[in-house]
Amino acid sequence: MKTLTLTLASLSAAALVASSASASITAVSGQTILLGTGPASCTPGSLAGINAYAWDEQQGVALTNQVVNMVNNPGTSASPTPGTLTGVYDSHFLHWEAIPGIIFASGTVTFSAPIDGVIFRTLDLDNTDVPLGFQTTTYPTGFPFRDIGSSGSMFSINANVLTFNFQISPVMGVTELRVLTQHVPAPGAVMVAGLAGAATLRRKRR
Repeated sequence: MKTLTLTLASLSAAALVASSASASITAVSGQTILLGTGPASCTPGSLAGINAYAWDEQQGVALTNQVVNMVNNPGTSASPTPGTLTGVYDSHFLHWEAIPGIIFASGTVTFSAPIDGVIFRTLDLDNTDVPLGFQTTTYPTGFPFRDIGSSGSMFSINANVLTFNFQISPVMGVTELRVLTQHVPAPGAVMVAGLAGAATLRRKRR
């Protein structure tokens, strides 16, 4: 009985660990700043500068027939294949707004899991701000000039790496991408499953 009690206590502790997701942006390069949490705002004027900003959004979100603008991986935004995603996904965001005199930004963003879809059309970004966006970040929902831009901005994806080269647009807008990666359970989830199995086995042996 004592062993079972200890096991259940261990399960409870492991469950606390498992409650936090571990999927994330693991590295950035070039003109990219990784934020440890979502910013207060990414509306026009909030994050203007020479660099793009990247951050993790909601994790472990269940989606059904979610429209995305690019599912081909490897692939490039010059020839994207649109589609839908159904399953559990982790969301991440990339934002760039140039200041006067800055005409481009380039770099890479590496994720802890493969990229399954990218959203970069204005309406689709608007429609996913609430279900996928960082909950305390104010997004430019409804702003008509938030997308990949119209002056040669491009990105490509290969496995878990997104490479971008953003160019300033004649229309002063913001360049934004929402990236959906395969969900990575928290490390504690595996521990919970193992301990649960052990507890069940002990009960059967009694």
